[in-house]
Amino acid sequence: MRRQTISKRALAGFGATAPLGLGPAHAGLGLVLLGTTLLTALPAQAAPPYTQGDYLFILTREMPGPGGAFSLMDMHAPWPHDDSYGAIHDDAVARFHEGLIYVVNRGSAANIQVIDPAQDFQTIRQFSVEPNSNPQDICFAGPHRAFVTRYERTALWEVDPATGEHTGTIDLAPLADGDGLPEMQSLALHGDTLYVTLQRLDRDYGWIPARPAWLAMVDITANALIDADPGTPGMQGIALAGANPYHMNSCLGILPDPVTGDFLVSQLGDYGVFDGGIERFDPDTRESRGWIVTEAELGGDLNAWTTADGRLGFAVCSGPPPAYLTSVVAFDLQAGTNLGTVVSSSEYAYGDLLVDPQTHQLFVADRSYANPGVRVYDTRTFAPLTPGPVPVGLYPLILLACHGPQSNVSDGWTEPLALRLSPRPAAGSLTVRFDLAREQTVSIDVLDPCGRSVARLAAGARAPGRHEIRWDGRDPRGRPLSSGTYFVVLQAGGRREVEPVHWLR
Repeated sequence: MRRQTISKRALAGFGATAPLGLGPAHAGLGLVLLGTTLLTALPAQAAPPYTQGDYLFILTREMPGPGGAFSLMDMHAPWPHDDSYGAIHDDAVARFHEGLIYVVNRGSAANIQVIDPAQDFQTIRQFSVEPNSNPQDICFAGPHRAFVTRYERTALWEVDPATGEHTGTIDLAPLADGDGLPEMQSLALHGDTLYVTLQRLDRDYGWIPARPAWLAMVDITANALIDADPGTPGMQGIALAGANPYHMNSCLGILPDPVTGDFLVSQLGDYGVFDGGIERFDPDTRESRGWIVTEAELGGDLNAWTTADGRLGFAVCSGPPPAYLTSVVAFDLQAGTNLGTVVSSSEYAYGDLLVDPQTHQLFVADRSYANPGVRVYDTRTFAPLTPGPVPVGLYPLILLACHGPQSNVSDGWTEPLALRLSPRPAAGSLTVRFDLAREQTVSIDVLDPCGRSVARLAAGARAPGRHEIRWDGRDPRGRPLSSGTYFVVLQAGGRREVEPVHWLR
């Protein structure tokens, strides 16, 4: 039986230590990140060579008992990995943004831990978001502006991610349920509007989800709530089809549709009832388009899900009580149909999912007690690519795709869409903005609702930095297009982004 240890690089950076409760599968990990303990950065050292390309940052934990770590794993066969590479809280999620990894240490830790892959994955910054606030997600609106949801508070926080300074507060108390807390979880930014999923679980009556579920809207120019229904007394959120918006990885509760730019919102409803699903929401019109697929069709409670192309999805579903056994199910997002089970377990085993569109691989976090690890499947055939779970140290919980300087995928690939259009709706002129981390070949096309190209706005190499293109609503022959909905498609470095725009002639 092998023993997992945190590297000496991680050990040297801690000012406090605490023993972990180690299970039979893993022993020897001796540190845990405590609350708001400040970590000290060390001189840069050589990270594993595969982190120059595409790799997984895997958030792991001991089960049972406290203790968290992160492991690294190449996204390409034969999937070399470095286990228990550094310490994090035992309940954490993360986002990859502008080359840095922002770990949201949930629960009692209540802090944001910033890890720099270029400095051998050392923690370069760590800041509190208020003790016992239980942060759930972080969303970036600029290099010095980010928002953090806090499950045990009514106030959404604005912070400067470069310093950790608390720079603003938006009160979501008007959208709380009967117990006074809105249970805010996931975030997504669309233009100047920040969307927040609110679970609204009434703790006074057994954590019963209030119906309908709500999306909160925040105007980030004024840092103020937007009333979704001004004609009704009080502040209203946007009503969704179900209840209890939830994703095991609270950074993924709202996924942008790679095809349309719509928001896809997962909802759990009540445990064991199969009354949730995935709902389509149009952030331009601020209207729900209804269910894409339901838990009844998937065959279980929806715990986590993912898609890379907006057409094929994979979900972790759990069966009825009392066992809540888990399975990974494939489904068609267009038809809303179940395509079959990829893998099932006799335990409550499967956690987060991640699809790599470049290599057609599905990664599954498997927390089976005796044999934990990361499973890999072919997204085209659903066949396993590994004979069993690839062991990655402790029990894997959350999977994050990261991209080094030699990756063909642009920075921010896992972030909300970087393509920005204004104004919307547009008349006379449309401004298209996008960012590049390095020089890349870029193409930008305008498609009609049938998918036909009606204008090409850009084609060729572009330098790194911010770019802006203006379009006058005309086709290549100079003829003005008729009023209607069009789709602006940006392709760069293996990434494809789509944003709809309503054109008014």
